[in-house]
Amino acid sequence: MKVRELVETPQRFPDQDATVVIGEGVTPNVWLVVEGAVERGIHGKKDNLDWVGPGSEPGIEIV
Repeated sequence: MKVRELVETPQRFPDQDATVVIGEGVTPNVWLVVEGAVERGIHGKKDNLDWVGPGSEPGIEIV
């Protein structure tokens, strides 16, 4: 997801006071409450697009 998509997608929802959560991923029905975003340098795996780690590519970490 690009920064523009991260911003524009929630703006389409009618309740702008809703809390943002992210699915934990491994355990169903477990969510993480979003408190902010931080710029990070990232590196994505070419064979697994769901995984990133520290690197030099621009990225945003949702915290």
